[in-house]
Amino acid sequence: MKLVGSRKLTWGICSIGVLLAIVSVFFLPQIIPVHFANGIADDFGNKVEIFLFPILLLIITLLTGKENIKYFLTHSKTFLTDIQYNLMIDGILGIILIAEIYVIYASFV
Repeated sequence: MKLVGSRKLTWGICSIGVLLAIVSVFFLPQIIPVHFANGIADDFGNKVEIFLFPILLLIITLLTGKENIKYFLTHSKTFLTDIQYNLMIDGILGIILIAEIYVIYASFV
């Protein structure tokens, strides 16, 4: 059973983001940084905004699992295989997860 390049990894990344937001909301300060310029926070929001990351992860995971979207992206000019398609989606979800972790980290610094 291969984990890399499968939908299991995609759902795993999504569930890590959801669990991270649920756990961290209890420990975050009331105001968290939500926008950064040159590594410095320049906009702040309520700690509930940490749930925007898991919502985005869920939307991407659900939409990319639909067969018509998958068919469109794999049968374009590049002809991606299923494994390449899943790795591309996992990379996008990984970047969003890293951004969520960075916002949580910057809230405590």
